[in-house]
Amino acid sequence: MRRTGGIEEQVKLNCEISNAHFWGIYSICGLLMRLRSLYRFEHSLNPWDSIHSAELMEWIGKKERLWQELRKESIRPLQIDGRRIDAYDVESVEEHLPAHLCYGAGYATGMKPSFFLGRLKEKRKLGGFRVYVVERECVRDLLAAPAMLRGRRIYLRMQVFREYLWDRVEEIRFGGAGQALREAFACYGLTEEELRRGGEELAPRIEHIAREESYTLVAHELGEALEEEFPEELWNQMADSPFLEKLARGLKDLLADTHRRGTLSEIVRRRNIASLAFYVASLTGFRRELFPEVRGAYEKAREGDWSAVEEAMRHARSRALRCIQTLVEIVHRTNGDEALLRREVQRQLLRPMGINL
Repeated sequence: MRRTGGIEEQVKLNCEISNAHFWGIYSICGLLMRLRSLYRFEHSLNPWDSIHSAELMEWIGKKERLWQELRKESIRPLQIDGRRIDAYDVESVEEHLPAHLCYGAGYATGMKPSFFLGRLKEKRKLGGFRVYVVERECVRDLLAAPAMLRGRRIYLRMQVFREYLWDRVEEIRFGGAGQALREAFACYGLTEEELRRGGEELAPRIEHIAREESYTLVAHELGEALEEEFPEELWNQMADSPFLEKLARGLKDLLADTHRRGTLSEIVRRRNIASLAFYVASLTGFRRELFPEVRGAYEKAREGDWSAVEEAMRHARSRALRCIQTLVEIVHRTNGDEALLRREVQRQLLRPMGINL
């Protein structure tokens, strides 16, 4: 009989240790947003439930004190079935978990260690990959991504994806959303008036959208896993710098999206205008700057011209590959001088494209 007593507590402790070391990678606004999300999660609040400011601030104060205590701690191995297992060894951990549980571990933005434990809804094969669909989660850290890639495993985190969609509803409610996002929801029959009302009545509609759009998350992770154009050595050199990691991650994401098995390729194959609208609405940071053609291509796709999207993909992919080649040359020439590297990236790569990063 498998003994998994305390596994939630062990994973939660590693989540808090990670939070203690990496909360500072976020802007003040980004940190507050993630803290509110984590507060909702830990208190089992629905997206439409209100949060009492005094209780939130008291909880944040407790988190700050806990992270202060854990700031010198390292990620701990998990003790399961009398075995000591590395926290990142997901395969070995899985062998010792009940079939209804799913454990994920890896590195996220800023090389932040990220962990979760949730209830497994299903496992399915996709080519040489295995997709783990996690319906609800028991434990998570500050950075909860709707999908995770770990080797040949893709974790699809449906609770996180639903929360992401509810956050997009909030953008519309408070006037911060662009037209593409409104049109994406409209494709599923949701009017702006309904979105502005919000509330529990939207829950089954959001659930339906999450199920229908989840294929795009899997396609992105698949594209990232199969993409071979971004040199691993270059990624390793850039990942330690917050400035350069944003640039590198934006390029990797764009290559994943435009890979023949990636997000946009799958959207084009399905001719799914709702998915394309959500994609356009989700573009941020360097990836958005690298892909200016996508908005015009989206408008043409709405009129039935999907060839415009394919052409935009080719342009964006070529641009990303040229950027990578320039980066390789700059990294080689600057020989580890990060200050010089930053200046040269700005001068040779970003300014000619009119990009401020």
